[in-house]
Amino acid sequence: MLISLCFMALLLKIMDINRENYSAVTLSQSTRTLTVGEKRGTVYDRSLIPLTNSEKKLIAAVTPTVQSAEYLKSYFTAEELTDKINDGYPFLCTVDEEIINEHIYTFTVPVRYSESILAPHIIGYLDSEGEGVSGIEKAYNRYLSENGGGLTVSFQVDAVGRVLAGMDKTVRDSNFSSKAGVVLTLDSTVQAIAEAALTESSIKSGAVIVMKAGTGELLAAASVPAFHPDRVGESLGAENSPLVNKAFSAYSVGSVFKSVVAAFALEEGFSAEECYECKGEITVGDTTFRCYNGKAHGETDMASALENSCNTYFINLSRRLNGKRLLSLCRRLGFGESDTFASSMVTSSGALPAAESLGIKGNFANFSFGQGDFSATPVQLASAYHALATGYAVSPVLVRGLTDAEGLLTLTESTVKEKVFSDSTVKQIRKMLAGVVSDGLADKAMSELLSLSGKTGTAQSGIYQQGKEICRTWFTGFFPSENPNYIVVVLNENGEGGNVDCAPVFKKICEGIVGG
Repeated sequence: MLISLCFMALLLKIMDINRENYSAVTLSQSTRTLTVGEKRGTVYDRSLIPLTNSEKKLIAAVTPTVQSAEYLKSYFTAEELTDKINDGYPFLCTVDEEIINEHIYTFTVPVRYSESILAPHIIGYLDSEGEGVSGIEKAYNRYLSENGGGLTVSFQVDAVGRVLAGMDKTVRDSNFSSKAGVVLTLDSTVQAIAEAALTESSIKSGAVIVMKAGTGELLAAASVPAFHPDRVGESLGAENSPLVNKAFSAYSVGSVFKSVVAAFALEEGFSAEECYECKGEITVGDTTFRCYNGKAHGETDMASALENSCNTYFINLSRRLNGKRLLSLCRRLGFGESDTFASSMVTSSGALPAAESLGIKGNFANFSFGQGDFSATPVQLASAYHALATGYAVSPVLVRGLTDAEGLLTLTESTVKEKVFSDSTVKQIRKMLAGVVSDGLADKAMSELLSLSGKTGTAQSGIYQQGKEICRTWFTGFFPSENPNYIVVVLNENGEGGNVDCAPVFKKICEGIVGG
């Protein structure tokens, strides 16, 4: 009897264990959950217009029935649809329009990168694990990841996973509707204008910066050729390096720097009316420098020197200027130091000549018209021309702030401005750069709609291709001339001349901003 009782107790315990395991399995198999979509925090423009997650697609969660099959004929072959219905398992599919049916639930899901995505070099891209690799995606990877979410739909199913008829679906939104993200200073309209002007021009590799006067905020930062964040592999090793952000890269500067030298000379007490006779060339030490094609400009004051981009005028001017003081001004304007927009979003620093090297007259002569050991990014030139246009040096800004789940914006710190040019100097420079467009070598920037100011530049790179030296061509300016609201920089990495390549793009952007 004792042995029988022991066996009976053991049997009851085994039955209890089996019942618990079966219940657990049954419970786990009572629902089948499908992930409709996963969302990462959004990148916005300055007006909270989404730059990512802006495009939508429709995803249908389907209960496999004969009735639902009727609505899906255009999305599957007859054989595929029959297999799905016979399997009895719920499934997802992308549809073109919302379907109203008790067996089909349609969800609107954002697409991370639209086909016509703006500012890909600024936004960046993700790796296969959904982690940021470059741009804002990398710089704010943690915030964008933590403020993402998911959308799921669960179906009641039997022990083998088939949907139970007549049972309701359960939809779960896990922060999927959150509006949290990163807000940039970019203006999507201005960015689109800049990108279109570049891609429709002769510039195959180059950049555009549009800066807001008074704040230093970047309203546009475009680089060509561009790439698509979902197809990065196509751009690896492609011609003109699509993955390189030219707007943040440094290049030789050339004659656009003459405007800075002119403003410095005015601050040092030099008169813009004083003339110099240009004979087309000038010798400094053992080196002879020439104006373009050796053209002699004759009696030249500062305004006409800028209009005609006279090298010898500025070389002669450099003989009367203090190189160390000019370098000090350049550093205050942002040259020679990288701009940091976020933890991993840093521009090239460019290069300034060493103070000791400017003690050599030939080196200072080269520097006076933007050549020699001197390079800068389009962002740095935008900052410098901001000072020329307004009198104030500002640090460029790209990130405006962060939004929380409800879309409430928290702004970053405001821009710190430093007065570097007097009102008198600013007034004279504005007038002279307007003359470069109206009466000088930048006639292709001339507009009937706006008063535009700026300077062309063509800089030697020291790089040769098929026996011909590659030249960096520029147009850097601002508008309206009398009271600037925008600073615009255009770069062609391999061009013919600033007026030919870049001035038309400058004009198109300026007119587009006003028209837009």
